[in-house]
Amino acid sequence: MNKQLFSLGFFLFLILPAAGLLNNMQAMDVVDGFPTVIDNCDPAGSIIHGSDGRTVDIVGGTSFSGSSTGRAKGNAYRVDMDITLTEAEFWLDFSDSQILTYYVFVCPSEFGTYSEVYRNSEIVVGTGAGWYSSGTVSIDLNTDNYYINIVSWDGNMTYYYNTGDSLSTSFGAYVHGYASGYDPLPASFESTNNDQAIYCQRLNTIENTALDMTTWGAIKAVHTD
Repeated sequence: MNKQLFSLGFFLFLILPAAGLLNNMQAMDVVDGFPTVIDNCDPAGSIIHGSDGRTVDIVGGTSFSGSSTGRAKGNAYRVDMDITLTEAEFWLDFSDSQILTYYVFVCPSEFGTYSEVYRNSEIVVGTGAGWYSSGTVSIDLNTDNYYINIVSWDGNMTYYYNTGDSLSTSFGAYVHGYASGYDPLPASFESTNNDQAIYCQRLNTIENTALDMTTWGAIKAVHTD
């Protein structure tokens, strides 16, 4: 009997640390494409309402950084109202000449196949750390869809992010980070990881409102078309 108890105790001694390790692995989050235990999430963002009707959402930050060559990084958003995206900017750091490509992809659910709705590439000479812009765009983002706004680069780039599982925006919410793409991206891809990197990004949007038929301007516009 004593030998049996000893054998059972020795068996538990061997498997319990392994079980604990497995539990820790299962509890890990994914950040910037890597399994990571998040000790301090910083999902703070800011919303600025402009006098011209534009709204500026700033998400992410510079708490963490990474460097990579020929990659693509971006944020997925849930859109709760019809808006038009007029500009997208990422906080990046490089000092050579690179091809930057800005994208917008759409999916009816948070995790699934995202399809391209916008892509534009340009040669940019880096000036160090700062905002790098898509330029003026006009991209309709529709209610109840999910969109990923991404930038990719063909050289070596330093990019920045904070961490968090979700973050409210003026038009909906940040829901996850997109970390696994390579430059250039295909026309569609699967996004299935709940990555908690919030890449440092600034979005300019305008809310799309229905035509108010009670105003003389609206009535005149309809009758003069």
